[in-house]
Amino acid sequence: MTGHGRSRQPRPDKRPALTHFLCLPLINSASIPQLEQSLSAFKKAHRLPLGPHAGHDPANPTRLGLPDTAFRPLGTLHLTLGVMSLTKQRLEQASEFLQTLDLESLMQEAERVASRSSPRSQTHSPHAPQTSTSVAPFIVSLESLHALPQAASATILHASPVDPTDRLYPFCVMLRDKFIEAGFMLNEAEPKKQMPSNQSPTSNTSQSVQAISPARDASSHAHVLPKTLDPYTVAMTREPKPRPLLLHATLVNTIYVRGRKNYADKSTPGKGVSKRFTFDASNLVSQHTGHTLQPAAASVQPTPNNSHIWARDIALNDICICEMGAKKLQPGSEDQHGLDARMGEKYVVVAQRSIVPTQ
Repeated sequence: MTGHGRSRQPRPDKRPALTHFLCLPLINSASIPQLEQSLSAFKKAHRLPLGPHAGHDPANPTRLGLPDTAFRPLGTLHLTLGVMSLTKQRLEQASEFLQTLDLESLMQEAERVASRSSPRSQTHSPHAPQTSTSVAPFIVSLESLHALPQAASATILHASPVDPTDRLYPFCVMLRDKFIEAGFMLNEAEPKKQMPSNQSPTSNTSQSVQAISPARDASSHAHVLPKTLDPYTVAMTREPKPRPLLLHATLVNTIYVRGRKNYADKSTPGKGVSKRFTFDASNLVSQHTGHTLQPAAASVQPTPNNSHIWARDIALNDICICEMGAKKLQPGSEDQHGLDARMGEKYVVVAQRSIVPTQ
């Protein structure tokens, strides 16, 4: 039966189940009051109203009308550096690996990268190191609002960490690369088909993926990087080239909306298919966004009228390996200060390392 039978194509290997992720938590005693207030107000303004008026409000185009479950609980806020698929043994090895990393050297290298690409980052920041040997902690603000995959049909809204010293991004790129190099983190390679440099990976999104821009063109640092293979050069020239790192804090994600078919466009044919819940955030994003994570192209300190600020002066104290899937917190007698009720959910931390510089 030559020429008539169909040759079966081998099925591509299934992507291994994701079990853990590497992150920088955003929740601490200083950030909780600010984030609780700003996120509570945001949820109140955009949650789905009950009764016959539920849904999008034509009189208020910026009102999203989202179900409660689309809003991420306060206790889940973090910056993801990468995802992992680990067995129990590999998890133990990854945890040990985290403890052995020379984080101070990575922070110093991040300072060198920042000073070469944006000299103003030192002179304009109160948190910049005062000497070439000192290492300052990472202090960021959480600003703006971006949409993915595009503002007109968004499923995710996220805020951007703004580091006035420009050190956080190269530090995170190098840290992620260490885990990729060691084989713990999946290298989500950038698609081979590149888009024009003047276009965003998600078309028609004026703000959301502008946040990717620091890594969108690795050659932007090439003219200032030394020829020796320092950690940042290694990270930016790795093959296959990893996807640009998008540092962000997810505020809304409709993947968590149960019964999405009940909210989907009912004019679309289909028998009870759980459709992707999308919403138009174009107007809202334009109102909230002023910072696009392009520190080399603009001031590293946006003016107050240029960007919505969710929280200021957030100290990034730890690097954590967490389990996938946030756990609901059940307030009880041990929750003396009502913190669990305020957090709502949190991720289980299986390994932790402080990045606060030692004096």
